[in-house]
Amino acid sequence: MKDISVKYMGLDLRSPILAASSGLTTQLEKIIEFEKAGVGAIVVKSLFEEQISNEAQFLESQSHDYPESADYLHHYLRSNSLERYLTLIREIKSQVTVPVIASVNCYSAGEWINFAKEVQSAGADAIELNIYSMPLDIHKSSLDIENSYLKVVKDVSRSLSIPVAVKIASTFTNLPAFVNSLKANGAKAVVMFNRFYSPNIDINRLSLYPADAFSHPEEYIKELRWMAIVSSLVKGIDLSASTGNYDGISVIKQILAGAATVQMCSALYKKGGVVISDAISELENFMTKNGFESLVDFKGRLNYSSIENPDKFERVQFMKSFGSK
Repeated sequence: MKDISVKYMGLDLRSPILAASSGLTTQLEKIIEFEKAGVGAIVVKSLFEEQISNEAQFLESQSHDYPESADYLHHYLRSNSLERYLTLIREIKSQVTVPVIASVNCYSAGEWINFAKEVQSAGADAIELNIYSMPLDIHKSSLDIENSYLKVVKDVSRSLSIPVAVKIASTFTNLPAFVNSLKANGAKAVVMFNRFYSPNIDINRLSLYPADAFSHPEEYIKELRWMAIVSSLVKGIDLSASTGNYDGISVIKQILAGAATVQMCSALYKKGGVVISDAISELENFMTKNGFESLVDFKGRLNYSSIENPDKFERVQFMKSFGSK
């Protein structure tokens, strides 16, 4: 039996595989299934600030004859949503022994600092912040946007005793520098990368419709470059790979590139908890074949600073066109 345990944000995980935030991690029977399969931790589905705000605005619009009810509706809706989430955290904690990571989608600090404290009190072992919002203001610079994210991370991290991870997009101008800034402002881990809702166009109906919500197995490849670079350049912060992780092969590759943990989502929807146990078997077989006793023996072995020709991670253009010989 190989040692596949790992420390993630200071938490002791029995395996590097996490059940990512999704509708599955709100269902106790699924969570228990994932634990039995060997999952290292559960990331509970996010509570969305935007969703609560939109619901509050809708209710307010329906009660325009009673403007004094607006504050009450907003307070009631937020309190009710938060309490349901806190109850879910408590229920999950009572049913499993693996760490439980709460997930929060927000785009401002404000009341979410108090909410983070309540999540901590409910028993969450850590919090994963998702603070991305679509940048549509042409008068706002990229630095303004990044600083607003950093302020949220700083304020939330300072208010808690449990560790904070930040889930980010891949679209920052200088990704290693931004991750380094997240670390400086209190983040203990960074999850790479967020996968957003994407609209598609129906040319027959001339309308929009949602693109496939599930990731595809080959999507993990985009992360490998940045996982290898960031794990090399930014020390003292854990990295978690997200998107396109369907099997043990992708888990192994992400760890070789420098990931501390690997999150699965779409694979769990399509195959269930067995994908976790199968991935663990593949991981252990790989370790046996190569003489590795623990994950530390090969974590980051192929990252930016460890390979002979790091320019392989720097190259952004094809040296030859497709079809050339």
